[in-house]
Amino acid sequence: MFPPATCHRLAERGHDAVRVRDRGVDARPDPEVAAVAVAEGRAIATENVKDFAGGRGLVLVCVLESRLPSRGMDVRLAAMLDGWATANPEPYVGLHWP
Repeated sequence: MFPPATCHRLAERGHDAVRVRDRGVDARPDPEVAAVAVAEGRAIATENVKDFAGGRGLVLVCVLESRLPSRGMDVRLAAMLDGWATANPEPYVGLHWP
């Protein structure tokens, strides 16, 4: 699980980022989480590629936590996602590896 502060860091950079918990679907199956993201026009940043990869209409940003430093992960992850979002203002549906 990514640090909760990542959404705050993204908001500081002007993004409308929310946690799954903020949407009330943190204890729901992955297909339900994906359906909420699609309905709200959101991308999902996850390490759980296998379970989300089949989501129809889903923009999936795949991030491996093991490639991020444990200290300051929220800052590094927010910077990575900000860079990806800036480079992909209209992302295609499917998998993205920033």
